[in-house]
Amino acid sequence: MINVNRYTPLLILFLTIAIAIIYRSPVFLGLTVLIIALLIYKGFVTWPSFLSNMRRRGEQLPDIQVTDGLVISKDRVIGVVSIEDVPFDYRDLSDSSLRSAINSFHKVLNLGTQVDVVLKRTYVDQRSFLKDVLNKIQNLRIVIENDPSNAKAKRELEILQSVLDRINSGEVPFSFKFFLLIHGKDTKEVTGLSQVIIKGMESLNMKARLATRDEIYDLLVLKPWSRGNVALPSQMPFMTPFAITKAPKVTLWEGGIYMGREIERGFPVFWNVERLENPHIIVIGPTGSGKTEFLIKEGALLSLIYQVPTVFFDSKGDIRARLFKYGLRSKVLNPLFYSINLLNLPDLPNQLKPLTIEKIVGLSFGLTKVEMATLFKSISETVRGNNGDKLTWGSVLANLRSQESGLRSVLERVINVVSELDHDGPPLLDNIEKGINVIDLSQIREESLRRLVMYSVISSLYARFSKTVDEGLRIAIVIDEAWTILRGEELGGIVMDLIKRGRGHGIALLMATQNLQDLGEKFDVFMENIGTLCFMNNGDKKYWTEVVKRYATLLDSDVDTKLSFLSRGEMLVRFLGDPRPLLVRTEPLVGGPLQD
Repeated sequence: MINVNRYTPLLILFLTIAIAIIYRSPVFLGLTVLIIALLIYKGFVTWPSFLSNMRRRGEQLPDIQVTDGLVISKDRVIGVVSIEDVPFDYRDLSDSSLRSAINSFHKVLNLGTQVDVVLKRTYVDQRSFLKDVLNKIQNLRIVIENDPSNAKAKRELEILQSVLDRINSGEVPFSFKFFLLIHGKDTKEVTGLSQVIIKGMESLNMKARLATRDEIYDLLVLKPWSRGNVALPSQMPFMTPFAITKAPKVTLWEGGIYMGREIERGFPVFWNVERLENPHIIVIGPTGSGKTEFLIKEGALLSLIYQVPTVFFDSKGDIRARLFKYGLRSKVLNPLFYSINLLNLPDLPNQLKPLTIEKIVGLSFGLTKVEMATLFKSISETVRGNNGDKLTWGSVLANLRSQESGLRSVLERVINVVSELDHDGPPLLDNIEKGINVIDLSQIREESLRRLVMYSVISSLYARFSKTVDEGLRIAIVIDEAWTILRGEELGGIVMDLIKRGRGHGIALLMATQNLQDLGEKFDVFMENIGTLCFMNNGDKKYWTEVVKRYATLLDSDVDTKLSFLSRGEMLVRFLGDPRPLLVRTEPLVGGPLQD
């Protein structure tokens, strides 16, 4: 059907010109022009499309056809929907309702194709806008003065007065429009998707429609307009980059070893061993928080993904049992059968052996400086007097007895105990292989002996792998209940030295402990040098505000509403170099064979 209204101005214009030519009367031409202007002003007729195109000369977009709601080019079609009216804002909704509304909005846009959300912000003349506001305020005051019971006028006056106060405080008004751009293959598909979105917006009590041809042109050529809603910055706080939820740099948690999912947004979070400043991780949490389970998972995945040896120290026997439950093959090394080979470390030069062994034994048994000096002298004389034979603790004991010292009885006992683990069995270090290795300490009840084994193995591994640098990840050491060896460490301790220098030699350290005090007096040094900090659930608010807040950017509201209510397996994760944390829900390893 022909749109008569579309050609009415042309017909009238043609007749007027014809009459004016025939009768040579300009009166008819002037009168008809006035009639046409009146009809257009009243909206009874519209301009034909080609006249609209004529007034857009210089703004033509090559190879693009624009109609109401559509942009058509050679290779694609885009539908354009304008959001006209939203009868509520974020202040009308509770936290849960707002979260639900936001999720519903994005679900409507989830159509299996690209949908762009565009906010067109346009400059508004502040003087003119302010003048209009003042005029409206004056008129409303007159209305209220004549009718004091007019609640609607009072409410409108209150709103305008609030707008005026905000402008006077420095806020700048602007005009805005929301558009949704729906990408598709053809006109039929895009038109259908546009109608789906319009219906979806209606279900959320939002009024939406197809954008007009003029609106699309203005949007494409970035032309300013005076149309649209007017708002102040404080009325639209979410329409700024500040609305983006804070999170650490993507490169820190993208790729690597899977940790779990971000609690609120559900995206996967990874322990990026290769990109972090160092590959060490420490998990802090009370008993039952899930830290051991998480540590086992990370250590096992690291071994499987990077094909490097992972060494677990199992003090209670539970690590070995859980690995078996998950179907993960592991090699169990019992120090009562495998020797720590402390006195004959193959990767340690003889010149360094006395100092290294003195530190290991001294830290393990809590020796005084005088006792350590005496032990150092005995070991030095043994190494110096050796002719290439295997060193024995019996030789050390003989050198100790030759010294005039009142400490002989204490050190003799220590040497006798050490020799029980540094025996003639196969060297423990030489039996560590690629995959998961579990050093079983469950049969050793004495804490000093457990420390001796752990310090000996750590020092031996460090001596072996420190011969080369910058060859990537080569081995991982996992220590559950790390307080057993860290509490007595000084600033120059064995584990601290590994944390500072291990990265360059490809050594990753994974530790778990119950609280920061377990790390000793110098726990700040540990925290500042650990690449990934994981704080498991803890209901104590002071723990978050006084302890964790020192290492991660936290809001008091986060403590009250989120952190205090974390469940088992949930934790706050902070990566070194970025104080913005993530809340992560860990997932246990699934049962079944993960290895051949």
